[in-house]
Amino acid sequence: MFLFLAFRDWIHQTFLFKFLLSWYHFIFTINHDSILPNEIITNILLRLPTKSLLKCMSVSKSWHQLISSPYFVNTHLKLNGNHRVVFPGSEKYKFCSLPHLFNEEQLTQELLHIDPPILSSFFVGSANGLIFICNHEREMCIWNPTISKSMKLLNSPWGTSFNTKYGFGYDDSCDDYKALFIDHYHDFNNGEVYSVRIVVTIYSLRSDSWKTLHDQLQGIFLINHSGKFVNGMIYWIASTGIDDDDARNIISFDVANETWGSLEIPIRGEDHSNIKLGVVGSDLAVLYTCHICATTSDVWILKDCRGNMSWTKRFTIEYPQYVVLYMFSSPNFTFSIHLRQSNKGDIILSIRGFIILFDGSTKKLEHIAAVGGYNPAETNAESIVNPLTISGKNST
Repeated sequence: MFLFLAFRDWIHQTFLFKFLLSWYHFIFTINHDSILPNEIITNILLRLPTKSLLKCMSVSKSWHQLISSPYFVNTHLKLNGNHRVVFPGSEKYKFCSLPHLFNEEQLTQELLHIDPPILSSFFVGSANGLIFICNHEREMCIWNPTISKSMKLLNSPWGTSFNTKYGFGYDDSCDDYKALFIDHYHDFNNGEVYSVRIVVTIYSLRSDSWKTLHDQLQGIFLINHSGKFVNGMIYWIASTGIDDDDARNIISFDVANETWGSLEIPIRGEDHSNIKLGVVGSDLAVLYTCHICATTSDVWILKDCRGNMSWTKRFTIEYPQYVVLYMFSSPNFTFSIHLRQSNKGDIILSIRGFIILFDGSTKKLEHIAAVGGYNPAETNAESIVNPLTISGKNST
């Protein structure tokens, strides 16, 4: 069935691309009195996959300008449902289409390896096909692997504190992408630590500039290294101490307004050290395992019901006791869950170094695959968003 659908999509895409080229040839080389309305050309181009659009940009200067325009890029992003899963690594990044993620044999065969623009990098975040990466030499880069475009950031004021958290997200109010670094510094008095100072640094891609904020998040300590970007907000689980992994609440950062907020966690009156933050599809979620000998974990999702945000337990997954070693990996790392669009609805859980497949009907474990990498897998859209264009830099 999957092969048939893939073949059908290939036929559809090939037909559209050849159709566009034939119209271009007809309009501009055969009959100069005939003009195909721009609206029709635009509507057809918007329905092409990213790889075909990259070829279309070479057809003419006018097509290149059209496809590169902010309206076209953002509209295509909304219409294009193609996503890949990225497995971040320090040297190579591995990519896989979502359907292949549910098949162990296809997963190992279909992984695409791509070298990141900077070496020894770690994953900060992803939004609309752009990936923000940096390394401990303070090199930073915003990268779109689909179109092989990247932009290195200069003059970063980001510090090298003993404890840094970070995030990356999209501000749809002004079509901007922002990276966030939260640094924790010890203040000493006569050789003794008497306080922890928190410095927040924000980067804006559109203005290609940094700003540093002080006196924010005092007394709040974020647990997961990389924040989860969901619907305009970046989220972290928070505690009240640097070495405390017991979750107290969830801290949010509004990318557009650059303001902080707080959410209650869905589990009350129990041990909160076994909570992980993540996403299920496009919803913020938490994964709760009640104790280290447990063989089940509850998945809760955050839903907006008429303007009120509330937690709902989506399902409970079951697994053998030995799998608890994976489930209890460090709370510093997040998770993601993908649901197969089928009657069975299989569940893929991605945590650091592994993907775990559960039967959609029984919610019981089917198999585990080791995928390596420092961070858990993340969803990455196939887009034509060019970071150089957004920042106003020359993209040629």
